[in-house]
Amino acid sequence: MDTATIIKSLASLGKQLLAPNDALKSVLHKTEIHNPWFTNLECMRMLESISKQMLNTAALENLIQKSALPQQRKTIGLVLAGNVPFVGMHDLICVLVSGHQAKIKLSTKDTFFFKWMKQALVSLDNYFENAIQFVEKLEHFDAVIATGSNNSARYFEYYFGKYPHIIRKNRTSIAILTGAETETQLYDLGKDVFYYYGLGCRNVSKIFMPENYDLQQLFKFWEDYRYVAENTKFKNNYDYNRALLMLNNTPYLTNDFYMLVESDQLFSPLSVLYRETYYDTKNLQLQLDAISENLQCVVANAPGNTNFGATQYPGLSDYADHIDTMAFLSTV
Repeated sequence: MDTATIIKSLASLGKQLLAPNDALKSVLHKTEIHNPWFTNLECMRMLESISKQMLNTAALENLIQKSALPQQRKTIGLVLAGNVPFVGMHDLICVLVSGHQAKIKLSTKDTFFFKWMKQALVSLDNYFENAIQFVEKLEHFDAVIATGSNNSARYFEYYFGKYPHIIRKNRTSIAILTGAETETQLYDLGKDVFYYYGLGCRNVSKIFMPENYDLQQLFKFWEDYRYVAENTKFKNNYDYNRALLMLNNTPYLTNDFYMLVESDQLFSPLSVLYRETYYDTKNLQLQLDAISENLQCVVANAPGNTNFGATQYPGLSDYADHIDTMAFLSTV
């Protein structure tokens, strides 16, 4: 199948995501029942992001123009994550527009949407019947892209190390404040922190701030994100982590749906946001250089960083772990 036809089908799928039919609505309902983290609100948020940022003709054509396409069709094994809804779509899109076949091991936390998605594409063109396969065990493939935790990455290295591969580990995102941020930027930073309940690598888990920063600003502008505490699983995490802080006599600030804790650590527990004071930008940059391999996004008012409120709206060229997936797929 030619690339133009694949792009046309993917763009058509993108339009369907913005106006879910009864079948997709049923899938989203089953998804939320199966995995309470994947509420209808968060699923629809992700579908909108995928549709507008990835599954549109202009974005897909731009991706192709910037990428070298492989000369031969191969079978690419995909091990998908299940921390946020439908997070494996970016890898799948890259495989499809590269002309490869995708052999997918789904996360048990996220199964319904991808199966609906395949049928939606097959209804547009039978090519996708064989271009997308779901398997319980990955075998008979030419290369693999596997996403998981630091722990699972060790197993991926053991099983897939002899094949061309991309193996992703834990990452997180940070924000750097200067005190000169606008009210809108501070409000939008809440999206980076709370969307998808903070479960993704693009969620901000720590904020660096200057000395004497007014912490009350964050509590003031983030009230609209209080809805996260309506999720029982999130609230349980909040109660548990607050109890730990109290037992350990760890100082914290809270407004009853998240806690702000001073720490030199990077990965914060769910419902906890770490903060650290910096005293000069030069030393801060040295600190960031030392932890760069753990960072997905840096939110800041500086060139080359992610805009406030934009971490959860990645485009096709915003590759996970900063590894060019299209370049990898062109060489397998």
